[in-house]
Amino acid sequence: MTTSSTDITGAVGSSDDDAPESDTAAPTGVESAPVRPVPRGPRGWLQCASTLSPRTTVATFAVLGILLVALATATMLLERSAADHRATVAAGQAAKDSAESRIPRVLSYDFNTMDSEFASATDNLTGPFRADFAQLSSRVIVPAAHRDSIITHAKVVGTSVVAADPGKVTLLLFLDQETTSSKYQGPRLDGSRVRVSMTKVADQWLISDITPV
Repeated sequence: MTTSSTDITGAVGSSDDDAPESDTAAPTGVESAPVRPVPRGPRGWLQCASTLSPRTTVATFAVLGILLVALATATMLLERSAADHRATVAAGQAAKDSAESRIPRVLSYDFNTMDSEFASATDNLTGPFRADFAQLSSRVIVPAAHRDSIITHAKVVGTSVVAADPGKVTLLLFLDQETTSSKYQGPRLDGSRVRVSMTKVADQWLISDITPV
């Protein structure tokens, strides 16, 4: 039996038309679940806390309470420390200014006028030192000044704060003291250092001790 080329061509064409089309589209894949945003702020904390067990919730808030108390205490201590520091600095400056003004009044004198003026020097002093200085003046300083015709002027040339608190300050003062006397042929200039204790009495800083160093 003879088969024509037309039959072969038709058969081939028929087989191509009848063949199913292949699916060439790329797979779409599986869609991911949406990500829930993490809540922020107090409402977010409350929402997170609502998902915890009662015991965990109590422990969490207890820890937060302890942290808040610790933070408040630390803040209070820092504020108090800063206030104390400011008070100490202010006390040191006030005592320094007062000492630089009062020390020359106490250590300067003129034999011509000291009988009437020297007693006022004790107004710059306080505590037991005031009585000790008055006794030393009457027994030693005044008689020596009259005997040797002493005139002396003390001048503060430098001051530093050694220690300070709001009620008492210790200073180191550097002095120049010019003295004329019948014992000297001319004025004599001496330099010295004294440690001065200043004590606050009411609203004044007064001298509570003078020690040569």
